Amino acid sequence: MIVPNFSLILTSHMTYYLLQEMKPIFERIATGSTIKTIGLPFFKELRIAIPTLPEQQRIADCLTSLDSLITAATQELGTLKTHKKGLMQQLFPLADAVAA
Repeated sequence: MIVPNFSLILTSHMTYYLLQEMKPIFERIATGSTIKTIGLPFFKELRIAIPTLPEQQRIADCLTSLDSLITAATQELGTLKTHKKGLMQQLFPLADAVAA
């Protein structure tokens, strides 16, 4: 019998991720030649570790911070590329601009 623990949140993305991670196990356990099946006893004994809600929040906060750093670095890179382009145009002006 499955007893839900409502202090945990399992989103559809997390469910998909967990199932994808467990796919090799499911494929190894499945039996049958035409239609593969997995018996109920396997699922009765199956345990999946899910972080507690506070831990999930800490993970999400960490990932959000990393996203912010990546965004800032990407913007800085764009600014530096624009600056480089300007410097390169000053160093190597176009032939038309030199002739004028």
